[in-house]
Amino acid sequence: MSLPIRRRPSPLSLLLAVLPAALSAALPVGLPLLLPAFLLPAAARAQESAVETDPGPADPADPAQADETDPTVEDTLGAEQRAQEQRYVTWQLDIRGVDAGLRALLRRHLDLARYEELAEAERITRIELTRLMAAAPAQARKLLETEGHFNARISTQVVEPAQPAAAPVNVTAPNQPLALQVVIDIEPGPRTRVGEFRLEVQGPLAVAAEAGDAEARDLVERLRQSWSLPRDGAYTQRAWADAKAGLIATGRTQAYAAIQISGSVAQIDTAGERADLFVVLDSGPRFRFGELRYEGLDHVRPDAVQALVNFEAGEPLKEQTLLDFQDRLVKSGLFDNVSVLYEPDPEQADAMPVTVRVSEQSLQQATFGVGASDLSGPRITLEHLHQRIAGYGWQAKTRLQLGRSAQSLSLDLTSHPQPGPYRNLMGAALTRTDASGLRVTNERLRLGRTQDTERIERLYFVEWQRAMTRDLDSGLMTDDTKAATVNYHWVWRDLDHPILPTRGFSLSAETAAGRSYASTDNSGFFGRLTGRLTGYWPLGASWYGQGRVQLGQVFARDAVAVPFTLLFRAGGDDSVRGYSYQTLGPTDANGSAVGGRVLGAGSIELARPFSASTPAWWGAVFVDAGNAAERWSDFKNAYGAGIGVRWRSPVGPLRIDLAWGDQSQRWRLHFNVGVTF
Repeated sequence: MSLPIRRRPSPLSLLLAVLPAALSAALPVGLPLLLPAFLLPAAARAQESAVETDPGPADPADPAQADETDPTVEDTLGAEQRAQEQRYVTWQLDIRGVDAGLRALLRRHLDLARYEELAEAERITRIELTRLMAAAPAQARKLLETEGHFNARISTQVVEPAQPAAAPVNVTAPNQPLALQVVIDIEPGPRTRVGEFRLEVQGPLAVAAEAGDAEARDLVERLRQSWSLPRDGAYTQRAWADAKAGLIATGRTQAYAAIQISGSVAQIDTAGERADLFVVLDSGPRFRFGELRYEGLDHVRPDAVQALVNFEAGEPLKEQTLLDFQDRLVKSGLFDNVSVLYEPDPEQADAMPVTVRVSEQSLQQATFGVGASDLSGPRITLEHLHQRIAGYGWQAKTRLQLGRSAQSLSLDLTSHPQPGPYRNLMGAALTRTDASGLRVTNERLRLGRTQDTERIERLYFVEWQRAMTRDLDSGLMTDDTKAATVNYHWVWRDLDHPILPTRGFSLSAETAAGRSYASTDNSGFFGRLTGRLTGYWPLGASWYGQGRVQLGQVFARDAVAVPFTLLFRAGGDDSVRGYSYQTLGPTDANGSAVGGRVLGAGSIELARPFSASTPAWWGAVFVDAGNAAERWSDFKNAYGAGIGVRWRSPVGPLRIDLAWGDQSQRWRLHFNVGVTF
């Protein structure tokens, strides 16, 4: 049996090894450099040449001897370490010391967080996890700096799972992934605050302001006032970027379409936790309207589009002016899609071409609808629209509606937009309605003009109409009156949304003056006036209020007959809920509502979404009051109250209400679609 061999230093080798060090300590400085150079390599050679035979095997109880005598132990320990490094791992990331917002930011962007869910599928090893942890503090610090924390302290650690003391180690291949917990401890420190802000404006805007141009000076001041990062406000990278974007947006609204940030610096004083901000703004030239170019026109003439233009060549090309022009085109009803655009070119700033790109509606359209309302009950509707009747610039709309208690047939001719912008109109209609024990037949001819602007709608027209009423039970005619009137309707809106408002007001007024021609009563002159105010306002975080007031009066001598359709009645889903349509007001001997000469109605409603996950579905409670009477001294309110459901659909609100009427002493269900102004 061969014996293990150990290398032991001989006495000579030990002497040669320590001699240079001893002489260096004993001799004066510099003399050891004179020692023969051969002493150091000689010591090494002497140590290598000393070999002796070990009289026996090493004591296995001595770890030091085991390391020296059994090289397989060292190999085994190295294999264990390598196996642990190559073993697949999973982990749970625990970010401590920050609020929910910072924690969400870190989880969204840290590599440790992104690979947390992918660790098992990607077979990430322990050594790869170590690399991710090494990179985490720098990544976290960069992310925290974007939120204004420039003095953050960050540490990472791994929490190992508890292992049984006698658990064997597999050194050949990793088994199941090792589950770990990775902890990132953060002390974010105070958030940096904004110190000084300085804005320097350059370019034509600055030149005009220095020359005394009042509008330019006002814009420069407005730019400074629009800065959204106030002194002592929290500095974040997003707020810094948004504030600069706000400057650009403000400049573009005033026709400086090429405005840009030519330089910006955020000087961060980490010790003082202060950010001084400097921005240089290059205004570029002010753009002005030039030539209008049309794309997509076919059966709509360019002059019809030109009539809607709300600017002249040479005027400043402001964004709001373009948006208002685009809105006019959309409201014209001639186009499916509209875009008004231009490509800012500083070389053409003095006369910038603007492109009007449209997609026209089909020349002819037919619509079939099925529905229900409080007025008509179940109904079907047929409608045909011709965009350019007989080759002229007129729209023709024919509409037939057949309901259980209301039927109508109408033809409306409306011109394409005229300069102003106005649209001329002609119309004829025949309606028959059964309500409150009467059958009312109305014939109407109308000729007029309409004008719509951004907030105001105006309608001027002359009208001839005939209203005939018959008792539904006896079939006898109770009234037959004709009238010729001059009319003016006016609607003003200031709402946050045109069809789904939650804030703002609308006001409408209708006036009429004319002469009646009666077969049973005296003919004569009369006037009619109605007004309606509706308000919308948010109440707290999720409640919304709505209020409505409506007043009306007919001015005429008592003996003068007024057509039935021009008198007032109340009740129904847009008046006083809890009552049938137009059943409130003066009645005849048979109890039928014949209409009064004064009207008053009001409503208060509170609504809120059912839940945050269903923002389009609301619940509501309401109280209505109102009535019609022959004169104000006879007026007495009828009340209705109830609950409802609202669906805020893209085409308008759908309302379903269940209301109790105090006079009718019964519940009534109401349906309504759309907004009434």
